[in-house]
Amino acid sequence: MDKIIDLHISFMERLVEDGDVLRELERESISILPGFTDQAELVRSYYKKYYSKPGHRIVFCGVNPGQYGAGKTGVPFIDFHGISRLLPGHDRQDKERTAQYMLSIIEEYAPGEFQDAVYLTNLSWYGFQRNGKNFNYYILPRNVRHHFTASFVEEMKIVQPSLIVPLSEEVGRTLRQMAKDGQLDYPIAERLPHPLHCSFPTNLKKSRMRYHKCIEQHTGLQRKGISHSE
Repeated sequence: MDKIIDLHISFMERLVEDGDVLRELERESISILPGFTDQAELVRSYYKKYYSKPGHRIVFCGVNPGQYGAGKTGVPFIDFHGISRLLPGHDRQDKERTAQYMLSIIEEYAPGEFQDAVYLTNLSWYGFQRNGKNFNYYILPRNVRHHFTASFVEEMKIVQPSLIVPLSEEVGRTLRQMAKDGQLDYPIAERLPHPLHCSFPTNLKKSRMRYHKCIEQHTGLQRKGISHSE
């Protein structure tokens, strides 16, 4: 999975070298979150530990990193509190709601077993902010938007997923357009609610049931302490 890290590092290197996309973002007062570029070696360590085993995983695909979770760590859907639980030798406790929900799902199935079956990523590996607030890829200027989602297609060629599960309506729309344009040739599932939506107490029980159903139906994983007869 080193190829995935190298892919996204090379992408940013090309953006910097070319300059046009970054200048367009600057004109719109949009900045790129530095988590992945700052933490590339941390991301590489995480991927070496959890994604080195070969196999056809299902893919949970989100929007892009947010400024308090993956926008800091560089690891999709994992905040620093999650890093401290999943990688030895790390002890930062920064938390973010989306990442905390996803960590709770991972830990229901056991770290390692979950990642052997489910690959977490985003359509854009880079997150954005404007005026101190998160800014998502699908509201970027049209003339630069595709630059940040094109590498997802290359990432999927490496992962070779058995199924891609969108985690938001906008992601589902983008994936279906990619498939229509001949860029993706993998099954696309019905979307699941975004983990941020899932994390609120009124949504938690129903959302967890939907995640469990999707994971167990498509991977055969079973939650810890849950028998196959249940």
